[in-house]
Amino acid sequence: MKIKQLPLIAFLLLTTSLFNVHAQVDESYFDYMDVFDLVMVANPEISPDGNTIIYQRHQFDVMTDRRFTNLWTISFSGENHRPLTSGKSGYGNVAWSPSGDRIAYTSSEEGSNQIFVRWMDTGVSTSITNLTESPGNLSWSPDGTKLLFSKFVLGSSSTVRADMPTPPQGAEWEQPAKVIDKVAYRSDGGGYIPDGFNHIFVISAEGGAPRQLTTGDYNYSSPSWTPDGNILFTADRSGNAELDPNNAQIYEMDIESGELTQLTDKRGPHSNPKVSPNGNLIAYTGYEDRFVGYQLTELYIMNRDGSNLRKISQQVPQDVSGINWASDSESLFFSYLEDGKAKVGNIKLNGDYTEVAQNLSSATIGRPYSGGSYSVANNGRVAYSVGTATTPAELGVVHFPTRMAARTLTNLNEQFLKANNMGEVEEFWVDSSVDDFRVQGWIITPPDFDPDKEYPMILEIHGGPWSSYGPQFSPELQLMASRGYVVVYTNPRGSTGYSEEFAAYINNNYPSEDYNDLMDATDYVIDQGYIDEDNLFITGGSGGGVLTAWSIGMTDRFTAAVVAKPVINWYSFVLTADGIPFFSKYWFTEKPWDDPQQYLEHSPISLVGNVTTPTMMLTGEQDYRTPMSETEQYYSALKLQDIDAVMVRIQGSGHGIAGKPSNLFRKVGYITGWFEKYKN
Repeated sequence: MKIKQLPLIAFLLLTTSLFNVHAQVDESYFDYMDVFDLVMVANPEISPDGNTIIYQRHQFDVMTDRRFTNLWTISFSGENHRPLTSGKSGYGNVAWSPSGDRIAYTSSEEGSNQIFVRWMDTGVSTSITNLTESPGNLSWSPDGTKLLFSKFVLGSSSTVRADMPTPPQGAEWEQPAKVIDKVAYRSDGGGYIPDGFNHIFVISAEGGAPRQLTTGDYNYSSPSWTPDGNILFTADRSGNAELDPNNAQIYEMDIESGELTQLTDKRGPHSNPKVSPNGNLIAYTGYEDRFVGYQLTELYIMNRDGSNLRKISQQVPQDVSGINWASDSESLFFSYLEDGKAKVGNIKLNGDYTEVAQNLSSATIGRPYSGGSYSVANNGRVAYSVGTATTPAELGVVHFPTRMAARTLTNLNEQFLKANNMGEVEEFWVDSSVDDFRVQGWIITPPDFDPDKEYPMILEIHGGPWSSYGPQFSPELQLMASRGYVVVYTNPRGSTGYSEEFAAYINNNYPSEDYNDLMDATDYVIDQGYIDEDNLFITGGSGGGVLTAWSIGMTDRFTAAVVAKPVINWYSFVLTADGIPFFSKYWFTEKPWDDPQQYLEHSPISLVGNVTTPTMMLTGEQDYRTPMSETEQYYSALKLQDIDAVMVRIQGSGHGIAGKPSNLFRKVGYITGWFEKYKN
């Protein structure tokens, strides 16, 4: 067997003083540098007549260590496949004009991110803005003369000032202090939040000065047009949005007069409002807020003036999102998750619904979270990103309601898949040892797997916690399998896409019996006969880091663990995470100082005295979702307990470590290197 030389970056990582052993990778197996050969489809936008699709191609640049996107076009029949853009600037937010003669999109090709318009008949494109902040949420007016968009508008800074002397000429004093008086003052991936708010603008489709439509110290979201040229959006204008999140209302605005009409008045959230093509109804998603972590997102419709509000998704047991009206105003298309698969459905106004497409897939190089995107034409033709557990996202189409068989139009990774030997992925279900729930999971076996041999196993746990893994192509987990591990991933209770009861089980109860579900899945895989029980390993990130730390406090069956970007102490988390007003209000029944026991009894720090498992902590240096202080607490506690522990701080990373290919490599390299160190 030929052994592939590890890429230099991985070699340097795995030959540090931490690791004196690393897993050998066969030359034919999927490996780190192969990530740069991947091409993935995302965000397809189909023309109003259903004849043409524009989609994003996602790739990764080895020299800049970042993702870049280009736009390609293809006919619904699969012909006329050609590029619209080229380069590494990034293109997105595609929106077709109502007549299909133009598209609008955003690009940073001229430096900063701007809005561009392209004429489809000539191929001529031009920027029509000169903005200082990035625009988003592009949509065309019904007559095709204007574009709606949103962007951040800087506001006034804190009025708190310090009386300071003036530095002598030529002196180099330290930078000024940062003064913060906002409740939510930083966001993961965005850093410290400048003073200001998101507002909605309109601009001529031929360019010129944009006009700001919304005013005040409020954030405005989900802008869309009505057939008669007004706009809808959501906002919390109560004045208490900072301390009382999740309560946005729906408004309609006459953009000529500025007249504003509030259409909802019940407790939010009210999200993604869309007017029917005939102008009579408004659809939106939301729920009756009970102030708990998981609440089933429902689909509502109401008359244009806000009257006769009714829920129509009673028959849909999963969360509804991504809604779009059918052209006849008699039904809506929507996204949902079911048993790990991302799907598109169509629901009639009486609540009857039908599956339209399945196996939606996202352009990720990280973990196998369920997801994907779609768009629908006036004639019911649907374009969507489609993939499987072993194939990256491609472009799929289907025609509803003709029942035309779904087709995959692209095969961008044909040669990639021929060149790289991947792990096979098998689905399984296991009965819970706790109650009547059934738990779904997947097993990735190493390339060239032999069921008569025994392999070390990694249990990899998803975050959220209200999210879902599925049969999605996952470079991150495939890289682990290439190193000789059977990788197991599951959807324990609390995961979405099954039932409201299943997801809501962990409301004010996390972690709890989700731990038992993970152990049941582990036992099931061991029972298949090809797992070396002396080499069981466990890891997970975010909510998966919580459950990893919780698990090694409950059992010593795992040889080593990697706790990635965890919450260790709920008391400190709700006061330091980027969702300060949200977490204590929705994930707990009291503030931490009013009921500290509630926070402690579900905190992994409460079990640290039981831990005997060698444990690595791994977190992004700029993680503001599960801040580094959580990792530091657990690391210090383990050291005080004389447990073999190490802390890995990933540079240039927030919560999404796999955002940069090199940091994905570091993550996989440190995880498998730690496991190799303790492998029996």
